[in-house]
Amino acid sequence: MKSEAMNCSRGGDFPLLDSYSPCYHLRQLAATYSPVCGLAMLNPGWTHIQRQLKTESVLLIGKKGRALIEDGGLPFEISEGKMLLLPAGHIHRGLEKAEKPLSYWWFHFYQCQEVDDELRIFLPKRIYEEELPLIFSSEGSRADIVKDGIILPQSMEIKNFDLIGNLCGEALQAFSSGSGSNLAFNNAVEKILLELGRQFEEKMLDSGRSGKSNPLVKKILESLEDELSNPNASVKFLADQLGLNADYLGRVFKEEMNLSLGHYISRRRVELAYSRLRESNGNMEEIARDCGFGSRRQFFEVFRQLTGKTPASYRADSAYLGINAL
Repeated sequence: MKSEAMNCSRGGDFPLLDSYSPCYHLRQLAATYSPVCGLAMLNPGWTHIQRQLKTESVLLIGKKGRALIEDGGLPFEISEGKMLLLPAGHIHRGLEKAEKPLSYWWFHFYQCQEVDDELRIFLPKRIYEEELPLIFSSEGSRADIVKDGIILPQSMEIKNFDLIGNLCGEALQAFSSGSGSNLAFNNAVEKILLELGRQFEEKMLDSGRSGKSNPLVKKILESLEDELSNPNASVKFLADQLGLNADYLGRVFKEEMNLSLGHYISRRRVELAYSRLRESNGNMEEIARDCGFGSRRQFFEVFRQLTGKTPASYRADSAYLGINAL
């Protein structure tokens, strides 16, 4: 009998992600349905109730604070920048009371499709560690095994938390908009799952390349994150910091990332602006400055170019997020 206390990988070509973090195959992702979601804002002393959902899985995205949750007999942490999947059919419960204020986004979901004139719910399927090298070793094997779904670890540090936070905000907005568009909400939840699956796949593929990823690109990304609020952080600025020619730097980045460095800088600033617009009361000048835009006008133009909305309209659309204060 296989031990339940397995990591996604031990040794070999793939990384040790989180201790005791099994992986799951979510099938028929295009048939994702989510009946309810929210943003939990919890006080010290809170602990998760014990329960078992037979057909609905739960996705938690940590926003603030920390809590320990047991699922299927294994302990997991939900904290800022981490995701936790609670698969349908498992018993889960809190392991301790929260010591500090805690908040996280939560989404109940399932995949359901009509098969032979009957509705069939596709529960998450456990992927064991010895299967992962086969799945991620070649594109053909991965496409054949995963097909219309994704593979997610039960627990994972989120690589691009700003992006996931923005997607969570959009999903809650679709849920609570009043127009009741179930299709828009289900699609928004599907986008979150797809992005998490993409990040996990990227992490596994990067580790499988045995360090072949370009170290210069990693330095560029690290430097940019440190300078994101600096309006002078441009391709030339980063090249000067690294002592390299700007044209060469841009070419290497585009070959590795499949987009220009200038476009990436703009995209990261807009992703940061999403969070500021949603979660602060700062005026447009303050947000523009905090996100590295040289002026309010530049902020407006770049934001609208990349999103199709003005910063003000995005903030208005996100004003009500269906917050649950528990």
